[in-house]
Amino acid sequence: MIKPDKNAILIKKELWNLWGRLDKKILEKFKNLNGKTGQYDVPDVLFQKRTSRTNRVLLRWKILEQNKINLKQLETFFGGVCIEFVNEDFYDKKNHTHDLFRHLISKIGSGEKISSMLSFRNEDGDSGATIPRENYNYFISEPNEDFKPIKRKQKKCSGKGDNSVWEGNLFYSIKGGSQESFESHSGMDEPMLFNPAVEYANEIVCLDIDITMSYFALHCFDMPRHEIANIENLKPKVEKYLETRVYDFGNLLDYCKNHYSLLWGNGFLIDPIQLSNMSITDFKTSGLENSSVVCHNEAANKNIFYFDNVQNFILSPARPNNFFWSKHLSNMMQQNYNLDEYFAEEEKRYLKRQGK
Repeated sequence: MIKPDKNAILIKKELWNLWGRLDKKILEKFKNLNGKTGQYDVPDVLFQKRTSRTNRVLLRWKILEQNKINLKQLETFFGGVCIEFVNEDFYDKKNHTHDLFRHLISKIGSGEKISSMLSFRNEDGDSGATIPRENYNYFISEPNEDFKPIKRKQKKCSGKGDNSVWEGNLFYSIKGGSQESFESHSGMDEPMLFNPAVEYANEIVCLDIDITMSYFALHCFDMPRHEIANIENLKPKVEKYLETRVYDFGNLLDYCKNHYSLLWGNGFLIDPIQLSNMSITDFKTSGLENSSVVCHNEAANKNIFYFDNVQNFILSPARPNNFFWSKHLSNMMQQNYNLDEYFAEEEKRYLKRQGK
């Protein structure tokens, strides 16, 4: 298992002390960067809720195949990963010609770091139940005594490391239309076992996210005067560390300095969509138009993963060069565009308004 740099831990401690001195709500926002995740495509009863990015994840076979993730790369989900074969995945003949698929179906219900399970449910925003219902009906028409709904072995257990804390191998949730609904966990305790794979980050990446996002925030235009000297003393330490953090895409200091939110701000942090200054007070609130929120350069729901050859581990959309700060309203405006795509769309709208 990889271990974070001790110097980086000390830098983070200094940053956390600063945010805590400014306001406990600011510190809480920074702690939540990696202290909890969104749900994304994890079913309600399986989602862990408010657990670290480093924890066990659920990854659909289709997403694994889309990203051409191999077994060696899967092993760098250090918190544990369960591959979910959804609907037709298990029955699709072409999948059975895939060496990795055959290996993973041998891991169904395994307690190892890499495990797998069978699932029948809606996916990719499909609100209908036709596909999961058809595949579930096929499933129950065959012998299936070896398949049981997954559940925790004990109520309190670790969120990461392997899959030994749960047993079983099946989940289904089929509802919609006038036909009968089927729920694998009706009347059962919610096992709450997995985070979404798109929110995964190992300990080193989490630390890089903490320090990268803190570096952005150090450039708010209205930092309290009594903290200016401390901030100016802290910035070079942060910059030195970020410069050493090299990924396939380059180092994190270059990422920060070349990001629109600093590049266009004349030394201050700005919202790159509204082109307005980010205030440190924006970090105290949530849900308001001006509240600071974490935005993605590349939307998480595009399900794009990279294997970083410099660091030798998997990177999900939750990676330091994919995050920046903007205001809540801007995040809603951006939708699933990256910034360049959003600017191109804005240009089209502007030209249309001009009659061009």
